[in-house]
Amino acid sequence: MYNMGTSNLLAYRHSLTMIKGFLILMLMLFALISRGQVDKDQTDTIESYLTAIDGLEAEHGAYSSQLSDLYLGLGKFYSSKTEYSDALAAFQRGMQIERVNFGLHSLSQTPYLTSIADTESNLGNQEKSLKALNQVYQISAKNYGDTDKRMVPVINSLIDWHMNIYHQQRPKVGYSNLVMSERLANDMNFILDENISLNHPEGPTYYRRIADLHYVIANHITKHGEPRETGFTVSSGLDSRRRSEVRTSYRHFHRGKTALERVVQASIEQGNSTPYDQANVIADLGDWYLLFGQKLSAIKAYQLADETLDSDENSENARQSLFGSPKIIEFGIKKQDQDTIPSENKSMSVQVSMLISEGGVASDFYLANESDSLTDNEMKLLKKYFRGKRFRPRIVERQPQETIHVVNYDRPAIGVAD
Repeated sequence: MYNMGTSNLLAYRHSLTMIKGFLILMLMLFALISRGQVDKDQTDTIESYLTAIDGLEAEHGAYSSQLSDLYLGLGKFYSSKTEYSDALAAFQRGMQIERVNFGLHSLSQTPYLTSIADTESNLGNQEKSLKALNQVYQISAKNYGDTDKRMVPVINSLIDWHMNIYHQQRPKVGYSNLVMSERLANDMNFILDENISLNHPEGPTYYRRIADLHYVIANHITKHGEPRETGFTVSSGLDSRRRSEVRTSYRHFHRGKTALERVVQASIEQGNSTPYDQANVIADLGDWYLLFGQKLSAIKAYQLADETLDSDENSENARQSLFGSPKIIEFGIKKQDQDTIPSENKSMSVQVSMLISEGGVASDFYLANESDSLTDNEMKLLKKYFRGKRFRPRIVERQPQETIHVVNYDRPAIGVAD
């Protein structure tokens, strides 16, 4: 009986193995079929573009104005498949058609130039990429004028581009994008000051943008130093180089502060601004001071924000919102397609308790929930992350208070550089 049972068991296991093998083969076959279908669909899409292009050329000529849109779509499709050389050829052809039809300085070629810049960057041709972006700037300036207010959105989009590239590069390489962004921000600042009134609805957003950029640059210099070859630093030793970096960092502090002061002025002058709106931007200015170690100036700004709330209809609720508990101070420009982990995903987060000082510094970390656990390395990274942040302190009766603060923190983000 024992041998018969063993034999049946072995036969049963063998049949299970065969079934599993069959299922695996079926899944692999399905995957291959699906992949083949995707490849076929992609090939069909390309063929559709090329057929449409051939038809238009035959009917209306090689420079029909309708062709440029087709080349733009074809280039974007090639880019989605990471076939950058083919994409570049399509974008360049589309741009050439736009120039023939609408002139060398036509604004309509802008999307082709920005696509060329992206593609050249993906191919590793940074100089050619920057050349395409410079053409975008020059064409816009030619059509609008260097200091026309319509240049502001153009400049803002170019800053976006440089910041996206900066976040993809090593710090030493990406610094050149910060240099270019600063030059663009200086142009934007000049246009805002000269040609856009403080009561313009988008003015505060652009001034805040300038402050965010200067924080990124100052933070980069603090973490990585300033490359000597950029031409900004001329020194003969380590001490003088550090002094130069301190001066440069202060320059960015001052320019960011000036931009935030303009945000405050704009908020006060705009008729639809509430006391809470004004207090909020004044508190942001206080945050800026605190980030750069100007504690006394930060406290004065927080006190002014608190006083401003006296005239708010719901002053206590407003105070609770702005100053009731510590808040991480956030300045900077993140990568546009940067993903975030949803905080409601409780299985990936831990509750962290910490002490926030009057100056917004975090210490005395521990896990608030006994069921949570972290490895020693994870806890080390968590501490490093929060010690690298500054918090807006809790304000009680217009004075900063040392406070125990508990936050939900997503574990996958621990230790990830900002």
